[in-house]
Parts: sequence; C-alpha cells; structure tokens
Amino acid sequence: MDCKPSVWREVEVTSSMTLARLHDVLQVLMGWDDYHLWAFEAGKKRFELPDPEVKTQLAAGDDPHQVILSALLVRKGAKLLYNYDFGDDWWLDIRLLALGKPEPKVRYSRCLAGARAGPPEDCGGPFGFEELLAARKNPKRRGAKELLEWADSDWNPEAFDLAVVNKSLAALHSPRQLH
Repeated sequence: MDCKPSVWREVEVTSSMTLARLHDVLQVLMGWDDYHLWAFEAGKKRFELPDPEVKTQLAAGDDPHQVILSALLVRKGAKLLYNYDFGDDWWLDIRLLALGKPEPKVRYSRCLAGARAGPPEDCGGPFGFEELLAARKNPKRRGAKELLEWADSDWNPEAFDLAVVNKSLAALHSPRQLH
C-alpha cells in the first residue's frame, strides 16, 4: 500500500495455511529477507509474535503460528492487512479473490501474476522507496548518488520474474526451510 507505481502479486495458497506461513510466502513474494518484526490485522484483531526482548505470552487464538487463513478469510472480498518492518512500516493489503478446491498435483503456494519488484529491505518505507525511484530516474538529482550506492545495483524496480518467484515459493516446502 502507498507505493506508486503499485507493487502487487496474485497468489494461490491453501486455506489451512497459518499466518506465520503466509508471512513466509509474503517475504518471498516481495523479495524481502525477514529481518524485521511483522503483524497481521483482521478487523480490530492483531496477530504478531511477541517482541523477543519483552517476555510476554500470546493469548489463546493470537499466535500467528496457530491461526489459519480459513478462520479469517471466510468469503470472497475478505481483507487482511500485513505490516512488515515497523520502522519502514510496509503495509500490504491482502484480499481474498476466490475460494476453490485445490487442484491435484499442484504445489501451493504459487504465484499467478505480479508487477514490479518489491521495495528493497530498509529503504525507508514508502517515502524512501519514492526517493529511491526518483534517484534511479534522475541520477544527477541531489542525494541520488548516495541512494544508488546504497541500493543493490542489480535491483530493477520494474522487474518481476514469475518463474523465479515460484521457484522460491517451492523451496518453502523444503523441510529445512520451515520455521
């Protein structure tokens, strides 16, 4: 949300997926490295892991490792928000487009479509992302040199490779990748 031009993905997942597992999928979809805290919001309910520096227990039904999608996204159009990196404050708007039965021999999660690369990790949120895009368009702009040196030179804001994303999603099924 709040990125112009927009970055979006259409993905198929199983309804039995936990929020923690959806977090893993979203990290792959956006090209992020899971460096930061994250949370989901459904209506007025918030689901997040406790801060590792503060000893707190999750209330029953609040643990993102236990809450499954079918408990939150119950009909077409249902919405869930995902907040990643509370400093940069990335918000992803997740909407249920359709419900269906899993196809035989299909590995889920799978990405069906998307546009543009996810914002680089730690780029400063939507405002910093806009600054980085402006620096790429006009490298002679004041402050552009520093931003472009900071950003990965291989990062292309227009790039989205469906095959690469799906290969990375398939790797999430590997037992050594599970959390």
